[in-house]
Amino acid sequence: MRFNQMTAALILVLGAAIAPPGRALDLWTVYRLALHNDPQYRQAMATARASEEARPQALAALLPQVSLTGSINDVNNDSSSVQTFTIQGNKFQTFTGTSTTNTRTRGYTAQLTETLFNWGSWLALNQSDTTGAEALATLNSTIQGILLTVSQDYFNVLYAEDVLAAQRAAKKAFARQLALAQEQYKVGLSAITAAEQARASYDSAAAGVIADKLALTQAQQTLETLIGVPVVHLSPLTPTLPLANPNPDNLNDWLERALSENPTLIAARLAARVSRDNIGIQRAAGYPALNLVLSHGYNNVTGAVSQASPNSSLTAPAISTGNSNLIGLDLSWPIYSGGLISSRARQARYEYQATAATAVQTERTVASNTQTNFFSVLSEIAQVRALEQSVRSNRTALKATEAGYKVGTQTMVDVLTARQNLLTAEESYAQSRYNYLVAILTLDEDAGTLTPAVVHSLNQYLLH
Repeated sequence: MRFNQMTAALILVLGAAIAPPGRALDLWTVYRLALHNDPQYRQAMATARASEEARPQALAALLPQVSLTGSINDVNNDSSSVQTFTIQGNKFQTFTGTSTTNTRTRGYTAQLTETLFNWGSWLALNQSDTTGAEALATLNSTIQGILLTVSQDYFNVLYAEDVLAAQRAAKKAFARQLALAQEQYKVGLSAITAAEQARASYDSAAAGVIADKLALTQAQQTLETLIGVPVVHLSPLTPTLPLANPNPDNLNDWLERALSENPTLIAARLAARVSRDNIGIQRAAGYPALNLVLSHGYNNVTGAVSQASPNSSLTAPAISTGNSNLIGLDLSWPIYSGGLISSRARQARYEYQATAATAVQTERTVASNTQTNFFSVLSEIAQVRALEQSVRSNRTALKATEAGYKVGTQTMVDVLTARQNLLTAEESYAQSRYNYLVAILTLDEDAGTLTPAVVHSLNQYLLH
């Protein structure tokens, strides 16, 4: 796909992204803001544009080359000469003469050169298509990375908000337990131990609220750095989240898709192909090259030439006009260049071996990650269901413990412990829901199917 076609496909994404004032930011809006402000995306986009210039540059070496040169020269030349002659009586006579030249020369040369055979240039033209495809694959990988990063940072903020809300609720509950324990101690219904236990739990919850506020601020700052706007309020996740297995629900299908569509792997393979093509290009530098050369030249001289001696002087105009036309074949063959060509060919071969090894390593990493993330989705589904039941069980246990405390079958420590267990279960449950969504997105990234449409579909599970 050419760059301009891909750009047209992203027009929707690069539209107006800033939400109206006072409205909560959702995941889709945050993604568009990130894509608009992220320097890594701009770098990848510029790199893709620059790489597309490789083809016209390579093609230029095979197209006709036309050049025009012109010149105007003024020549002023004065000279003198001394000559000695033998005359009658064996006497010598010396004569001194002078010569002056003042001329202006005008001329131009137009030349056309057409490549008839240059194997290296043809190989470079083929290589340019691979270079452009590699840049587009890298851009696609960057976009998917932004999608995943934005989603993770968004869910990190929501998780920090959930934890803070649960910790505040626990703090209020512990405050009520502390007040009750202190009142019972005052009237002699309980020992000081119960009041101190309640105070310890309350103080721990109060410290937890402070720590959770800091964690929320840090999560918001991370997201703000990515999207470039303040994060005041984000749309939260719906209480009921559908839990679906990967589609297709078969690991081999995901592995096959990942090994054929993962953009990072595609870019690594294309980079190896570029390096392989470069071996032939470096070798071709030692092959003969044949060019057709056509040229036309024009030259005009005007001025005067003067000569003088003691007995005579002569002045004559210097005027000449000439045209020249040339057609020929230019053959060049660098038979030996001190070993430079063979050295560069060996260097290109070693570079190809390095990029080929990188492609193999990338393929293994992609396969391993795909397998791990496939099972992570299944594991997170089980975790969400188990922790959801754990929250229900701990709420029931807390109510039963509080009821038992009222009738004297449970202690204050039992109530505080049950309250803390509920807080831990709520935090774990909230984390599991976001981990499930991130696992789905990560698996899509492995398979090369993490598109803006995937993020847009997740937006329906947010409370707007």
